[in-house]
Amino acid sequence: MKCRLTVLNGSSKGAVYELSDGAELVIGRGTDSDTVIDDVQMSRVHCRITTDDQWATLTDAGSSSGTFVAGKLVESKILKSGDILTVGKSELLFEDCEITPSRGAAAVKADKTGSGFPAGNKAELLGMVIHDYRLDEIIASGNNGKIYRAMDVKRDRVCAVKVMSPSFADDEEQRARFVRAMETMIPVKHDHIIEIYNAGKTGEFCWIAMQYVDGGSLADVINDIGFDGMVDWRKVWQIGVQVSRALHEASKYKIVHRNLTPSNILRRKGDRSCLVGDLMFAKALEGSMSYQVTGPGQIIGDIPFLPPESTRAEKVLDARSDIYSLGATLYALMTGRPPVEEGSMIDMIKRVREVVPIRPKEFQLSVDELFQDVVMKMLSKRPEDRYASPDELLRELHRIGTFNNLDTDWSGWGGS
Repeated sequence: MKCRLTVLNGSSKGAVYELSDGAELVIGRGTDSDTVIDDVQMSRVHCRITTDDQWATLTDAGSSSGTFVAGKLVESKILKSGDILTVGKSELLFEDCEITPSRGAAAVKADKTGSGFPAGNKAELLGMVIHDYRLDEIIASGNNGKIYRAMDVKRDRVCAVKVMSPSFADDEEQRARFVRAMETMIPVKHDHIIEIYNAGKTGEFCWIAMQYVDGGSLADVINDIGFDGMVDWRKVWQIGVQVSRALHEASKYKIVHRNLTPSNILRRKGDRSCLVGDLMFAKALEGSMSYQVTGPGQIIGDIPFLPPESTRAEKVLDARSDIYSLGATLYALMTGRPPVEEGSMIDMIKRVREVVPIRPKEFQLSVDELFQDVVMKMLSKRPEDRYASPDELLRELHRIGTFNNLDTDWSGWGGS
């Protein structure tokens, strides 16, 4: 992308710095910067803006006074046209030269290649190249679109591309929410979170390019329990640790998953490591594209794995809601069934709200008592009775692992 930075206020007022695709602009007052702005409150190397063919990312370089966008302190942020940066005493305007001001928040830009991307039928997308991604195979389908195994032809790597239905992009509010969600997710990097590479809009389709995980979901594992036998509680504990670490990392960015189910936790074939997908996607679907259990249509997520508070119109979801959903997933892995058995939607919602599930040892005698207690606490009906945060949950899992001599590397946790 082509963009420019204009100094609006400060000693270098009127100065303009232009960036092209793949460039980096180092902002500061020192000679090691590209700007050398005479501002005593600016660090010698204060922050950096890096660009690729679609995004411009601002990163603070450990400055003494911090870097601000629209008055908010940031460490890393994807910029959109019109953003005002405060660096020291100076104010700088960021502009994307490839979009018109009327598109404002559209950091997720339309493809201008005119490549004849087909309309309407996602089955016809197979073999097409969307941005840099050739769509080779449909690997999953949902209410809002399909996920393709794709090849990044520019970087020569396999990835997954989620393509939303055309109606998703028709709603301007929905599209803006999608932009904000992807801006939040792209900087998030963690071993147990599926990495988002890129996002955009081509023709009438919004899309997300992400890390490809060679393996199945935990929903597949649960479905196979009848054939393969129960999953040993120690392996379930390990899954709990990995997903809790992902939630702990997400909490640093104030991200709540809102739809954590076995279907969007993938298990890699090679090392059996679990990765959480669709972070922020439920948030991006709020509003006209979302489905509430109290209204008509189909609910987002699987009811047996939803926390009680998500089944109410006045719901307020936080990290404790994700902890409930993880507890429901761990329960199903140990018992071969979710905490709430299937039935009519009304019956299931009533059970989610009111019925305490049978303890896992009734299904698998070898389950550790302490681990069982943790899972049951995660499944408490009231959020205040669960673990308050992923950090608190990890501490308890760590204690159980130590007591049972279970091996895992805790160096990357960051807990205290």
